[in-house]
Amino acid sequence: VVSSAVHEKGGKVFMQIWHVGRVSHPTFLQGELPISSSATIMQGRIPRSKGLHYGESREASLDDIQALIEAYAQAAKNAIEAGFDGVEIHGANGYLIDQFLHYHTNLRKDQYGGSAENMSRFALEVVMACGDAVGFECLE
Repeated sequence: VVSSAVHEKGGKVFMQIWHVGRVSHPTFLQGELPISSSATIMQGRIPRSKGLHYGESREASLDDIQALIEAYAQAAKNAIEAGFDGVEIHGANGYLIDQFLHYHTNLRKDQYGGSAENMSRFALEVVMACGDAVGFECLE
């Protein structure tokens, strides 16, 4: 409906896709710890919640990482099928992709941690999977 209304006025509309990772709480995850690049503890109160505070996250397994990459690609496909012209992959503000990019949240010792090249691997694999799913075309 939104994408159709934008198109009727001659506009283009993109869907932003993202995952909060550790910026969550077990209350919203059926009691499970939030997933992140590594098991860390995040401080602070969750905005607009009734006294909930961030806390511990769990490290994503290699299987989790592959499932997350596939979920991003599926989200991109869903956006295009819903009539959006493209997707923006949110990779900042401390959310999941950003968590893989920083030494204080990415403590991994495998192919997704340690070096800048390894720490950027998740972000690049998400971009490639989304592009493979919906195309890499740029709109004029």
